[in-house]
Order: sequence, then structure tokens, then C-alpha cells
Amino acid sequence: MKLKYKSIKSIYIGVALATLVIGFASCGKKDANSPGVEFAPDMYRSPSVEVYGTSVFNGDTIYSQQFLPVKGTIARGYMPYVYPNTSEGYEQAGLYLKNPIALNEKVMLEAEALYGKYCLHCHGVSGAGDGKVSDKLPGAPPAYNGALKNLSEGKIFHSITYGKGLMGNHANILSQDERWKLVHYVQRLQGPKEAAPTDSAKVATTITDVKKEETKSTH
Repeated sequence: MKLKYKSIKSIYIGVALATLVIGFASCGKKDANSPGVEFAPDMYRSPSVEVYGTSVFNGDTIYSQQFLPVKGTIARGYMPYVYPNTSEGYEQAGLYLKNPIALNEKVMLEAEALYGKYCLHCHGVSGAGDGKVSDKLPGAPPAYNGALKNLSEGKIFHSITYGKGLMGNHANILSQDERWKLVHYVQRLQGPKEAAPTDSAKVATTITDVKKEETKSTH
């Protein structure tokens, strides 16, 4: 009789434990992906801290500004642009800036894709300023193979970075590498540069002008 009582007691305990387990397992949301009750979730589901915001943990307010970089530091792999958005900066960029990205077929294909995405609508397929949006502007963009034919690579990069005239700045949507790739494509649309007159040509022209002036004065 005593053995039978122990067996019944074991059955009751087993049923109770099974009921307890089923109860815990069914306490979660009615969601197939819900894990149900989670024990110590912070151990594997860390709460996130939003950048430039505030978060409250156990009554303590954490200001994420503490994650801002130290003043004066530069992120690894980032090169600051030193030329200001002024007329002087524009001219300096034209004199000293050189394209650091070597030109090859792969770079040109990437540049062409960037041009089609960011420039084509205003500047047109050939860079003649006849894009579909140009008619809506107060003035069409100058042609790359016309007024901008001899624009230097530094000035092109500076213009893409800060914007020029009606064109807004593209530094916030294009990386430095992407802007330099675009410079390669713009230079292709410019075509061959017009040769600057040599010193001897300048002298010859000057002498010719002087003789013309002398001829006019004798008559």
C-alpha cells in the first residue's frame, strides 16, 4: 500500500512539473517567433544606445554625446579637405589639387555610372548642358567641351565638393574617391585641352600688334 502511495505521489509530481513547464512555455506572445519567457535576457540581448540621443537604464540617464570623437581627431582613412569654399580656395584647388586615383577602364566605368546617377539630368549625356532638367533651370549648365573645356581637375573636384552656381554640394552624397572618379569622366567629356600659347608665340603676337599700331599711327 505504501509503495502504491509513492507511485501515485510521483505521478502527481510529474504532472505538476509538466504543467509548470507548459505554463512557462505558453506565457509568451502569440507569435511563432517569440521565445516565450526569457531568463536574464540582458545576458544575450543587450539594449542599444542611439547615437546623439539619451537612454535611461535603471533610472540613470546616459548621454550618448560621450561617444563623439575627441575634438581635433581625424577618422582613420579619412582625409580632410583643406581648401575653403571661397574664391581663393577655388583658385588654390585649381593650382595644387591632383587626382590621386589612377585612370583605368574599371574606374571609368564606375565614373560613368556615377555621372548617370548624379549629373546626367542637368549636364546631359555628352556634358553639353542639355539634360532633361536643364530647361527648368534659370540657365543651362555650361558645356564641358565649351566654356569649361580647360577647367582643371582641382577646380572640377572643388566644384563637385562645394557646388558651383546652381549646382549644390555633393560632398554629403559622394565620397572623396567617387568625386575624383567623376573628375575623370568630366575630363573625358571635356575632350583634348586647348594648348596654351608658348612664350615665343606670345612674343610674336606682341611684335605683330606693335607693328599694327605703328602702321595705324603713320596713316
